Amino acid sequence: MSDPVIRDIDEVLSTTRAVRHRMDFDRPVGREVVEECLRLAQQAPMGSNLEDWRIVCVDDPDLKSRLSQLYSEVWYETVEAPLASGEAATVTRLSPSVRPDPVAAARQQRVLAAVKYLVDHLTEVPVLVILCSTKPIPERPVGGAASGYYGSVFPFAWSFQLALRSRGLGSVMATAMAHKARKVQAVLGLPDDWRPITLLPVAYTKGLDFRPAARAELKDVAFWNGPA
Repeated sequence: MSDPVIRDIDEVLSTTRAVRHRMDFDRPVGREVVEECLRLAQQAPMGSNLEDWRIVCVDDPDLKSRLSQLYSEVWYETVEAPLASGEAATVTRLSPSVRPDPVAAARQQRVLAAVKYLVDHLTEVPVLVILCSTKPIPERPVGGAASGYYGSVFPFAWSFQLALRSRGLGSVMATAMAHKARKVQAVLGLPDDWRPITLLPVAYTKGLDFRPAARAELKDVAFWNGPA
């Protein structure tokens, strides 16, 4: 096993950012380091003690190109076109224009620009990891089976990202790719019960100097024994 470049667990937890602009597209990512991080992620909590996840790592240029095309379609269909047409739900969720102050608006504009940067450069990312679930799709979006459906696969994804960060790599959960789940299955030749949940682009980062992000005061979001 390789030696982590960041050993302090608090630093790893507080500085594992969504990485897009600072991905190093020119530095190769060996399969061994990806598999090492995946083995660590396998220790994540899982529902019913079942490893209902399947992982497909993609470094083939042709497959990356085809996945990139799907991701571009997702961007246009769920972000660019709805914002351009003024679709209310998307404007409320994503537009910088509805943020409460100039600082928040600028921050949201940077987020959108970073996502578009990844859309435009996905083929250059050394490794694309597709994380799938083999659990039956829940009938309802929340509660019941839905809790277990997402409650297993996302702890895995986050543990994988933490392991990457500790070794000088970065990623981001590109969950929007799930909009094209069936087409992703077709591109990769996946069985019907391997349902893509998120795309995780993987690259070494340009520098390691990531900082904790601005977050709400804890007293505003965390309470003892019920809301104040």
